[in-house]
Amino acid sequence: MDEKRLLEVKDLKVHFFTDDGVVKAVDGVSFHIDKGETLAVVGESGSGKSVTSLAIMRLIPNPPGRIVGGEMLFRGKDGQVKDLVKQDEASMRKIRGNDIAMIFQEPMTSLNPVYTVGDQIAEAIMLHQGKSRKEALELSAEMLDLVGIPEPRKRLSNYPHQMSGGMRQRVMIAMALSCNPSLLIADEPTTALDVTIQAQILELMYKLQEEIGMSILFITHNLGVVAEMADRVVVMYAGRAVEEADVTATFKRSKHPYTMGLLNSVPRLDLAAEHRQRLEAIPGNVPNPLHLPAGCAFHPRCKYFQEGRCNTDIPELQDTGGGHMVRCVRWAEIQSELEVKA
Repeated sequence: MDEKRLLEVKDLKVHFFTDDGVVKAVDGVSFHIDKGETLAVVGESGSGKSVTSLAIMRLIPNPPGRIVGGEMLFRGKDGQVKDLVKQDEASMRKIRGNDIAMIFQEPMTSLNPVYTVGDQIAEAIMLHQGKSRKEALELSAEMLDLVGIPEPRKRLSNYPHQMSGGMRQRVMIAMALSCNPSLLIADEPTTALDVTIQAQILELMYKLQEEIGMSILFITHNLGVVAEMADRVVVMYAGRAVEEADVTATFKRSKHPYTMGLLNSVPRLDLAAEHRQRLEAIPGNVPNPLHLPAGCAFHPRCKYFQEGRCNTDIPELQDTGGGHMVRCVRWAEIQSELEVKA
């Protein structure tokens, strides 16, 4: 694996075995994250974003879920490259929190309501750094101060219900960063917060990344956040990556119809009022993972659908130049059509 590479996911497959059939929640996803880089994974609910992040942490509930294929090569703090898929539970406990940390979607359900926030942050520090309880609580107060919580020592004795949503999310970030991880997985960390708190949390994460030098896997459906935070973007749909490019190419030269649809549904505040148009909505819904359509899973919702091509074989992810990857058999024709219209 390249020296600058921190994580390389190759052909990851996560299936859930249910009474109704096999759900292929993640079906052959590949991507990489370099040291100090922020990779955003975007897509509608049900596209496989959160399952991918849980697979990296090896937190897929079994049963019914299981990683059935692929590799997840990770370079730890010791410089050794390990395949996370092959690690036993004892090894993963050492990696979780210490090398790879995660901020979950909803802090109220992720924090234990019967323990103080101080005890919950200190637990990870005692486990991974071998500190005494007194030392761990002191470090916990420093972490709360780092994430901008006022009166941090006083707050150590608070329970989650005594804090606002924004403060709970800051506690989750403090807990995740308490052992200086190499990789931070942020699974929609601003979803339940109002826009003012969202901006504060994003600014905080960006600042801490600059100071600590960690990499971030940022999972979101908010393209505004992607434009602000990401270096590269992976767009997922129905358990597969359909486009991957750097953030500039994603926003200015997107090539997959699904990515275009997502971008066209975002309000354009940079346009004068007379040039603004009604937002385009992507018709239909994400397909049932038990009954995915044949061929390209997006074809029933795609305005560029072509009979006999889009609904036959599953398209491969191909490099269209400069590392811009697209899973679409008609991407070149679509680009030509758009250039003619322009």
